[in-house]
Order: sequence, then C-alpha cells, then structure tokens
Amino acid sequence: MLEEMRKSSGSGAAPIQSLKRQEVLTPEELAPVDPSEGVMPQEVADRMLGRIVPFASIPILLAVLVFAGFWYANTQLQMDLPPTIVAYATQALLLLSFAGITYGVMSTDLEEGADQTLLGTDNVKRNLDVMRGVEESRIAETKRDVEIEEAEAAGIQMRPSKEPRGPQ
Repeated sequence: MLEEMRKSSGSGAAPIQSLKRQEVLTPEELAPVDPSEGVMPQEVADRMLGRIVPFASIPILLAVLVFAGFWYANTQLQMDLPPTIVAYATQALLLLSFAGITYGVMSTDLEEGADQTLLGTDNVKRNLDVMRGVEESRIAETKRDVEIEEAEAAGIQMRPSKEPRGPQ
C-alpha cells in the first residue's frame, strides 16, 4: 500500500524492498480456533470467585478498620502513634489480601460438578502439583511403565537386565 501511495503522489522516492520473507502456515495454524477452547467453565469461575471474595475482602476490611483505628487513636485519644506503624500494619493486611486471592484460586477444585470443602485445603496441594507439572510427569512415568510392561509381555526386553555382564 505504501508503494501505491508513493506512485500516486508522484514522489521520486526510491521503492523500499520488502525484507519480509513469505511464511508458510501449517495446517494447525490455518485451522479455525474454537473460541471455547481453553476457557474456564462458568461453574468453576463462580466457585473460584466465591472463594476469592471472602479471602481477599476480609483483610482489606481489616486494613480499613486498622487505619481508622490509628486515626482515631491519634486524633481523638491524642496517642501520637508513629506513621510507620500505621503504614506497616495496613500494608501487611493488604499483602494478606493478595495472599487471600492466591489462596482463593489455589483452593478451588477445577473440575465441574466437584464437591467443595469449606476451606478447600485438600485442593491446594493438588493444584500446586498441577501448576508445577508434577501430574504430567506422573502420567508420563505411568505411560512409560505400561509401555515397558506391554513390550515385555510381547517378548521385547526394554529394561536393562540386572545380571552382571561379562568382561568388556
């Protein structure tokens, strides 16, 4: 389009050579993408939000109350509390709120129709394992063991024998 604009304007600027090379797309890249693919089910999102709201909002409300309490102590009770104490106390509660968001997400069961416990402590370890990829390695290890057993059943030895080898 830029070249056509230059030609139509009559400017004598030298044409710019295209540095881009033609890229060939794979069939996977050409296939249309399902918009629902990779989307969290609404039931799980609602359950997660139901956990995040209390775990994050309670520390925020406490931070507001602590700040108001410090204000009341300084202005009405004439206690003269240092501002750093106010800052540290409210910031600690705000950080606790961020931790509440994380815990709300990590304590939610990600399966549709799953039963939830009140605090969700049983889901935290499972979700941390999924996040770190531990489940994928367990699945891969189990698949490898099954393949070895099937090969041995077919008469193919896949595992190194435990018998000592002769002189090499």
